[in-house]
Amino acid sequence: MPLKEHTPFIENIPAYALGSLDAEDASALENHLKTCNSCRSELTVYRAMSEGLLAAIPPKSPPASLRRQLQSKLPSARRLSPQPLRWSWNQFALAFAVGVLVLLNAFSVFQMQSLQRQQAQLSYQLQSEQTALALLSYPGVKTLAINTDGITGTLLLDEDRNAVALFAWNLPPLPDSRTYQVWLIGAQGERVSLGLFHPEPSLPFTSFSIISSENISNFVGLGVTVEPSGGSSHPTGTRLLTVNF
Repeated sequence: MPLKEHTPFIENIPAYALGSLDAEDASALENHLKTCNSCRSELTVYRAMSEGLLAAIPPKSPPASLRRQLQSKLPSARRLSPQPLRWSWNQFALAFAVGVLVLLNAFSVFQMQSLQRQQAQLSYQLQSEQTALALLSYPGVKTLAINTDGITGTLLLDEDRNAVALFAWNLPPLPDSRTYQVWLIGAQGERVSLGLFHPEPSLPFTSFSIISSENISNFVGLGVTVEPSGGSSHPTGTRLLTVNF
């Protein structure tokens, strides 16, 4: 084979011996080496030279910092290493939307509870007014005036039916932890609870009505005190008013 036909293959032999020849040129050279003794001899020489160069370099351990650096780049190290928390814009938007929904839900629950309280108070107020109208229509119902320390009002008393209706103006508002409690007063000073009521700030007066299981004719008066929200077994707080029968 003429020398000029060997030239492109001879030029690639050094790179091939070092394993750095690209795949296409390596394939062409390998096909050429099958039929060319001269080039095979040349390749043998270059391989011997490359192996000698590698043997001539003394082995050297890599520095520990390089080892740690290479280990940190391994996929397993990336999985184990704690990664800083990074939120995308979509995640922020979702978190914000969830927070708004939670707040709206809490506000809705608060509004519903407030409406339920108002409804219960209005229902109680309507019941008291109906009881008062019914009492006024009965003959023999006592109408007693209330005027104690700036608190004014009316007490309707039906001893035959053991019914009581109290209407009072200017009762001081109370915190949720306190309530008004109504007591029947016996001749010997004993007290029997008739029930609890709480003034409604939006209404001009406070009302309380009840048909008692007690025989009201056995008592001589009625009083109102300030008690804890659940009521008391006997008067413990400030007395607001007393009405003698």
